[in-house]
Amino acid sequence: MYPDPARGLAAECNALWGIFNVRMYEVFFYTCAIILSCSCMFYVLNRKLIQKAHSKVFLFILINITVVSAADLTSNLLTPLCAGNSSILLLRTSMDYIYFFMHNTLSPAYTLYIMLINGSTAVRKKGFRIGYVIPAIITELLTVANLFTGVIFHVDANGIYHRGVGMPALYVISCTYLFVAIYYILCHRKSMSSGMYSTLWFFFSFSLIGIVVQAVNVNLPIESFAEALSMLGIMLTLENEDTSIDPISGAYNRSTFMEENRRRINSEDRYSVISVNFTNYKFFARMFGYDERSHALRQIASWMMHLAPDALVYRLSDSNFTLLTRKTSDEDIDDITAEIAKRFEHEWKNNDSVLQFNIQIRVAVIPDDGVTEPDMLLELADDMDSVKSNGVQLQRGKDLRYLSRRVAVENALRRAFEEDRFEVYYQPIWFAGNQKIYSAEALLRLNDPDLGFIPPDEMIPIAERNGQIDKIGITVFEKVCAFIADERFKKLGLKYVEINLSLYQLVFSDTLVRFDEIMKSYGVTSDQINLEITESASLTSYSGISTSISALKSAGFSFSLDDYGTGYSNLTNIVNMDFLNIKSDKGLLWAADESSKHLLVDSIRMMRRLGMNVIQEGVETSEQLDLVLNAGANLVQGYYFSKPLPKEDFIDFTRNYNKKDSMAAS
Repeated sequence: MYPDPARGLAAECNALWGIFNVRMYEVFFYTCAIILSCSCMFYVLNRKLIQKAHSKVFLFILINITVVSAADLTSNLLTPLCAGNSSILLLRTSMDYIYFFMHNTLSPAYTLYIMLINGSTAVRKKGFRIGYVIPAIITELLTVANLFTGVIFHVDANGIYHRGVGMPALYVISCTYLFVAIYYILCHRKSMSSGMYSTLWFFFSFSLIGIVVQAVNVNLPIESFAEALSMLGIMLTLENEDTSIDPISGAYNRSTFMEENRRRINSEDRYSVISVNFTNYKFFARMFGYDERSHALRQIASWMMHLAPDALVYRLSDSNFTLLTRKTSDEDIDDITAEIAKRFEHEWKNNDSVLQFNIQIRVAVIPDDGVTEPDMLLELADDMDSVKSNGVQLQRGKDLRYLSRRVAVENALRRAFEEDRFEVYYQPIWFAGNQKIYSAEALLRLNDPDLGFIPPDEMIPIAERNGQIDKIGITVFEKVCAFIADERFKKLGLKYVEINLSLYQLVFSDTLVRFDEIMKSYGVTSDQINLEITESASLTSYSGISTSISALKSAGFSFSLDDYGTGYSNLTNIVNMDFLNIKSDKGLLWAADESSKHLLVDSIRMMRRLGMNVIQEGVETSEQLDLVLNAGANLVQGYYFSKPLPKEDFIDFTRNYNKKDSMAAS
């Protein structure tokens, strides 16, 4: 009979492993841990994902797991060969020391990673840092002392490993670090997104299971494998920046900027935001294609990344790069901004082209400048094409007081909701046909106990930015409906009340439903309300707005176009949207030059010929009244008749005015 080759090979393998006295699954776990860790390291280094501090710690953990696994594997493979061979025994013992020196730092590194990724500021406090590293230093000193005392472990002449009496101390210190990690996961829950929070718990728990299993059964070396698997999971989730990078510039994108600032603000971190706006970017954007723009922007982003050791660079808009750094002293900020200014005084070479950017630098120190929400920082990246001067401009400190003012106004809005401080004033609208008060415009007013009167043109944009505009709109709508339902209002004989409707409200799909619920509760019908929307490019740029307007019209609401002459709507769009009223902006009426007045007259006449009512806003003198009436305006609003009035005063004024005109007519 011929020998079975496969059987002979298996016998040889078994004999080989028998010599080394190492179980196959031990080799399997260690080898898998090494392969996984090395693969993760290659990915991280190849993708250059080490810009952030937590990513650098993550890389250290991968290196640590690789070294620990390799040392433990080598030590186990050498054990059967140690008897009678002092050189191999020394090498095997050296592997154990490498294992302990590296493994002692693994728990502190895990905990540090968690603290960095959830934005804990404790790691930047000197006292905490000292206290944090002391236990780790103790474990390393115990390992060094083991050379003379054998307190942690010793290896006998046959290469057999024995635990020492000091081994429990290492476990206690490691567990202490892990408990600190758990504390910071729980303590900083608000600083993390739900996805980050659940991901940390899942993979952290996975590592803990591996540690516990190996601690209970030393013959089952699963710890490094579990840790490597955890790192793979974290790399594919928390460390994966595919969705965080702006593809054109290579910098982090806007959503990542928001998430990072939300985390830092919630963690009460102190840091600087340095925003660089390219005020003439659109000029170059029109000249170059995608590849050329990308090359130039990547060049700038790469340069900015080296402005500070911890610099994170974001592209918030086409014409903006923003840098985050924990350097907050005046001297450090002066150095960074001076370096930016100096560089942009010179040209940037882009292949065969030369670019000369004009920039504006804005600096905000958090929380010193009153920033409490990431949305506020987006204002630093506002498009600055309106800046006409060339070169470099710098805004910081007192130049950014509008941020603090915005915080104060936002707080006032919150108080107003809690304490029902919003009031609705009514400004009469006069009808030329019967020379009586025909309708009224509802105007929001807020007097805050701390800030005093807050102008609507300041309050409304802030509410639109922070999402409170929908709640404000519903509040005004309900107060107006309550007024219309008042028996005294019914006796005034007004046709309707005009309510300003923000375009943001039209985006909410349930606006009509809520309007209908409120009207039913007060017994008000839609023909008693006319909705005003401001002329804006958004009228045609977002199809959902047109759909919402059509739904409101189908429900019986009529519409006025407010501030006509200040926006972008063309005549075709205005005619197609079938507005009941066109409100002519007061800007042309108040202009001193004759050409503006001629333009106003022509505009009013055109709208009247199209069959629309024209409400002229801002009429304050008899000369202005004569001008717009002669042009054909049939409705007039302004201080010539009355300023906006509280509800009670409006009732008295309208009753007396219309009664006076009735008596004069008789």
